[in-house]
Amino acid sequence: MDKIVFFHMNQLGDLLFSLPILKAVKQELNVKVFSVVKTSLAPLLMASNLVDETIPKYRNIIKILKKEKIREAILFSESPSSLLYAYLSGIKSRIGFNTTYLNFLLTKKIKRDGVPSLFNNRKLGFAAGVKSIQQDYARIINIPEENIENVKKWFDDNNNLDMSKTVAISMGASKKRQDKCLEECKWIEVINALLEKGFNCVISGAVWEKEILNNTAKKCKIIPKVFIAENGILDNAAFLKKCGLFIGIDSGVMHLAAAVGTKCVAVFGYTDPDQVGPMPLKNHIVIKRRKISDITSEDIISKVLQL
Repeated sequence: MDKIVFFHMNQLGDLLFSLPILKAVKQELNVKVFSVVKTSLAPLLMASNLVDETIPKYRNIIKILKKEKIREAILFSESPSSLLYAYLSGIKSRIGFNTTYLNFLLTKKIKRDGVPSLFNNRKLGFAAGVKSIQQDYARIINIPEENIENVKKWFDDNNNLDMSKTVAISMGASKKRQDKCLEECKWIEVINALLEKGFNCVISGAVWEKEILNNTAKKCKIIPKVFIAENGILDNAAFLKKCGLFIGIDSGVMHLAAAVGTKCVAVFGYTDPDQVGPMPLKNHIVIKRRKISDITSEDIISKVLQL
């Protein structure tokens, strides 16, 4: 059996943009699929049966790939290290974007238009020989029952919150994307208004944000619950799936909420929702301004109350 390896980017949203390609490869090609992926994101791929094995980043990747005698590498990542790993491992077919540094090492260069996106990733998939790739990432992620039960227990332990009336609010972005963030005071206004209207607001975020989010919660008139997926990405996916609504900025968590089927009210500044909005875009509400600071709390509150 032939073997293919995918080199993924490090951000959650970028990983989700690759899911339809992985799904199509598994369905259409008789190959064993490997993914070089950030350790914290690997469970999403394995639980969804999209890959046969994951290879952690920053391990002895070349040694592993050489041993497996892999036929083809598909590089969502444009990092020079990813391409060097593929080249030095002796992989004969190396498909990636023409914007990749050291792209002369690619055997097939694909034009990238705009920012990293599913639209661009689909072109890599077509170049690898798959014919039918869905145009969004919905209905692909599989969440194990264990993680669903973890989240149900969390809701039971927190005053038996009604999951269908729970609004997940995600204020933060990755440490490198803080320019996407809306001011804390506006989020507090949103939370206060929605709590007064009878919504169950739960602030959610990454482990490294825990102290920040707890401090924000204490500033609200009624202190909302804070959900941190201490057990990893699959608990986060389960939590978002069980919520009735997601409100947040353009982030990986926004994409995860959309991927598990939760309706999003997504807040965008300079980034383009037509390229990187929640999918499918028609199922969600986007609030877009030239600058994120131009968005008001009332912009968000009014959209939620219209639902």
